[in-house]
Amino acid sequence: MPSQHLQRLRRQMQELVEDLRAWVELRLTLTQLEIEERIEARIRQLLLRLLVGVLAGLAVVFALVAAALGLGSWLGHPGWGFLVVALGLSVVAAIVHFVRRTLATRPASTNAASDTAAA
Repeated sequence: MPSQHLQRLRRQMQELVEDLRAWVELRLTLTQLEIEERIEARIRQLLLRLLVGVLAGLAVVFALVAAALGLGSWLGHPGWGFLVVALGLSVVAAIVHFVRRTLATRPASTNAASDTAAA
């Protein structure tokens, strides 16, 4: 009689261990699938942002070409329009470069104070 109880208890313990093992494996699989879904969602977001960036870049290029052609037509030669647009872009690039340089060399405490004041 006691041996039957022990065998039944042993069998139930083995089934419990197997069920627990299966549950852990399923939980790991679920976690893996959730991680894969997050990665895929991030990749989709990145590709969408990349597409929007490329389209915006093309729009800027076409707008600059149109402006150069328009200025060239107004000035009498297409080359002058492209020269004016190139000079304008050079001025903008120089301004951005110097502003970036001054912001990068500013002490961190000044940046933190301006961030706190802006919030």
